[in-house]
Amino acid sequence: MDKELESLETRVAGLITRIGEMGSQNARLAEALAQALRENADMHFRLEETRQRVATLIERLPGAEEDA
Repeated sequence: MDKELESLETRVAGLITRIGEMGSQNARLAEALAQALRENADMHFRLEETRQRVATLIERLPGAEEDA
């Protein structure tokens, strides 16, 4: 009976340790996701800004008014 309790105690301690590790990993992954989302939003903003600049430059090209 004592050996069974010791075995169970060891397994529970292992589970507690693993849960702590998974919590830490989850926090790191959540931060990495948040950073990736921020970078994605920044890139999207810069892409739209570049599209607008290119459209403006195309409008200024000679003959652009004739094609339109």
